[in-house]
Amino acid sequence: MTLSRTHPCAVQAHRLTDDSASVLLEQGGQTVHLRLDPLMPDPALPCFDPAYLPSQAQVVASGGRAAAWFVQLASLEAVLRHFRRGGLMARLVRERYLWLGLERTRSFAEFDLLRMMWQAGLPVPRPLGAAVWRGRLTYRAALLTQRIPLARPLGQCTEPRVWLEAGRVIAQMHQFDVWHADLNVFNLLVDAQDKVWIIDLDRGRRKALTATQRAENLSRLLRSVRKVAPELESTCWHVFKQGYQAVFNDA
Repeated sequence: MTLSRTHPCAVQAHRLTDDSASVLLEQGGQTVHLRLDPLMPDPALPCFDPAYLPSQAQVVASGGRAAAWFVQLASLEAVLRHFRRGGLMARLVRERYLWLGLERTRSFAEFDLLRMMWQAGLPVPRPLGAAVWRGRLTYRAALLTQRIPLARPLGQCTEPRVWLEAGRVIAQMHQFDVWHADLNVFNLLVDAQDKVWIIDLDRGRRKALTATQRAENLSRLLRSVRKVAPELESTCWHVFKQGYQAVFNDA
């Protein structure tokens, strides 16, 4: 998907109570919806195009289904992700989804969940912008989030203290009643100060979690450990569980 061959369009915007902007555009006969953080530069729409030269887009080496880029937005370093399907469905429809209302689009739902978590002080990247290109029955979507500099996946970390902190972070997420749809060792990042961050909340949701749902989330993460770095199960997984349980013991 590229936005570089677009026509000029009129912009209508209003401020929401959470200080993000909702923007409605008409572009080439289709409706474009944007949800923007105040940090987003103006004009915002070109920033969702990896071909936009000022962004200096660089493909993310792993993840994103070949649809994620590191981009430069004025003084901000960000990650741009275009939503694409995986599995067998991708052979038929690669980047279009059924329209069920704006709030249920992949990018707006993730933006809103990230913003809620970020405002609550949870360690997630700041959401910068969400875009939805709506057709008659389907839509395409993209998301911009602030980049975590010098970050590495948790699966590459062998320090037990980092895994202890990761356990605490996931417990805090669960206490906030957030369920992560794809909790794995690549969606937990560790920065240069060994702070653990949660990324990729696509299809995540906030709803009262049961103990069974929390356990299923942790089981998914453990399967990821066994697949990617099986040696860490014996050295770090028990420490992760200690950190996780300590948060609930202190509650």
